[in-house]
Amino acid sequence: MAGTIEVKLYGLLRRRVRTTSVAIEADGLTILAALRLAETAAEGAFLDELLDAQSGLLTGTIILINGENVRLRQGLETPVRAGDRVDLFSPAGGG
Repeated sequence: MAGTIEVKLYGLLRRRVRTTSVAIEADGLTILAALRLAETAAEGAFLDELLDAQSGLLTGTIILINGENVRLRQGLETPVRAGDRVDLFSPAGGG
């Protein structure tokens, strides 16, 4: 049974998509599949800010599931469940 996963966007992602969060109805997907659903629900592309051409994480991308970095789990194959909170931070640049 599907439930809600909250996907929160931070930094430049918020400005690009013009929203702070997206709710998707899903359960038991990989984080990559959930992010693709979130991008569709947001009605604005943002995955190119987080992923490379081969759907790998760009250096500096931070994706947290319930506060835990996916890089410390199964990367983009990390499962997400209904009730989870996903936080997205694109790589930051500066000088």
